[in-house]
Order: sequence, then C-alpha cells, then structure tokens
Amino acid sequence: MPASIPLIIPARASLSDILSLEGVTAVVGLIMPQSWTAANITVLGSPFGVNFYDLHDGMPVTELMFACRPGVMVNINPNRLRCCAAIRLRSGTHNAPIAQAAARTFGIVIEGDSPLAVPMLDEPEA
Repeated sequence: MPASIPLIIPARASLSDILSLEGVTAVVGLIMPQSWTAANITVLGSPFGVNFYDLHDGMPVTELMFACRPGVMVNINPNRLRCCAAIRLRSGTHNAPIAQAAARTFGIVIEGDSPLAVPMLDEPEA
C-alpha cells in the first residue's frame, strides 16, 4: 500500500529540505501543493545523502523535470529515482530557480517502509 512523506520548500526559497529515502523501495508519485508559484519542478539526488546532484533524464543536458499544476498527483516511474538515497525538490531549474511565495508542502508517494511515511495525504498543504 502506498504511503506519502511530506517534503517542504520553505517560503522565499526554491529548494526543499532533504528527504531520506531510507527504507523506501520506490518513489512512485508526487502530490503537488494546493498553492504554487508557477514553476517547473526539478529533482536533486544523492547516492549517500550528503552531496546532491541535478538529476538528468537520460541526456546530459536534460534535467528530470515535472511541469504540473497545483493540487494534482503525478505518477513517477519507480526506476527514475532508484539511484537516490535522498532527494531534494527544486522550484525551477538549475539555471533558473524560482522562489516560492510561501512554504509549499509536497507529498512524496512511496512504496516500502519509512519512519517518515504517513497514510496518503488528501491535502498535502494545510
């Protein structure tokens, strides 16, 4: 049964907190906040949870990017983030980060056991 882990981009920032994927078998979805300052979402990954790298989607110049509207759930191929022990989300891209006007809470939908997991969030942002 999938569960969700909250992940926050703080107010006036473009980069989320670090999310450890310890115990997670796969990241399978992303729940967008109900409010969102328009921007694509890119992902930074870390194989050990220390140094973070821009994730690219097969080609060196193509960042792994999601273009979504607020309040939707995005299906993620489980293989896309298997190389990561931890992730961060970015509002915007490496060359053009976009600060969020207020704190934004995502739901990271996972399979597996994580001490941070909660039942599926209907509304990831309070």
